[in-house]
Amino acid sequence: MKNLLRQLFRRLSGRDPLAMLIKRGLVVGKNFYMQDGCKIDASHCWHIRIGDDVTLGANVTLLAHDASTKLALGYVRLGKLHIGNRVFIGAGSIVLPGVTIGDDVIIGAGSVVSRDIEAGSLAVGNPVHILGSSSDYIARRKALMEESPCFGEEYTLRANVSAAMKAEMNEKMHSGTGFIV
Repeated sequence: MKNLLRQLFRRLSGRDPLAMLIKRGLVVGKNFYMQDGCKIDASHCWHIRIGDDVTLGANVTLLAHDASTKLALGYVRLGKLHIGNRVFIGAGSIVLPGVTIGDDVIIGAGSVVSRDIEAGSLAVGNPVHILGSSSDYIARRKALMEESPCFGEEYTLRANVSAAMKAEMNEKMHSGTGFIV
């Protein structure tokens, strides 16, 4: 419902923050999705390149400038930020200027990405560190998915999931875990 209201606001007001950033020079590939509360450095967005099939979780921040040097040096430090293809950045993460994130990377929620992350990595923490490979992580989740309940589109807010269906989901997720489309 919140996404529908946001889309309606954008249509009625003619204001689309992502379109404004792209007009300023942000480069975004195909199938880019960002959840609510994301912040992309509007004052230096032309230094940011985002690949195809990238998802930013809720409240992710992407920065291309660092003003900590302004008072002492009279200049703000700039850094290009490049996010590869098939990247997921978890909720509340911050990606700092000058960072390159390779293809097929998963960044855990709440991470502070202050250094480059090589392709195929699973990275978490503050500061971020490599925990393993993204392919191993996906394999573990796939195994868990085989023993957990899976729910279709009809169980989402987009499809107006009913109170009874919400209760059904919680009942089926007796181990605490489930998966949804």
